[in-house]
Amino acid sequence: SLQALTQLQEVDLNFTSTSVTDDGAVAICNGLQALTQLQKVRLTFHGTIVTDDGAIAIGNSLQALTQLQEVDLNFTSTSVTDDGAVAICNGLQALTQLQKVRLTFHGTIVTDDGAIAIGNSLQ
Repeated sequence: SLQALTQLQEVDLNFTSTSVTDDGAVAICNGLQALTQLQKVRLTFHGTIVTDDGAIAIGNSLQALTQLQEVDLNFTSTSVTDDGAVAICNGLQALTQLQKVRLTFHGTIVTDDGAIAIGNSLQ
């Protein structure tokens, strides 16, 4: 389990074109929260069945990872909406060590409201 790897500094999980759902995203988040030394996280859910519930869980788990310097989250072709984007942004705002962010919402249902939340979180 990821939780046993307490000194891990980088995680790159790619679930492109799989049947991963919100349950899988939540389980991943539960594992990530114990990895307080993480500096880089890349999660790719491109073409999965992840929705706002998964994105909200990810946003919440980010807040516990205060050492993060780089975050790359890809929700291309998922059912994530503005609610998920806002939750991700809320999680990012807690990360004072952050140096690099890449968020991909191509082919989602994110609108101007989500884009505004993203912009506001970068200020």
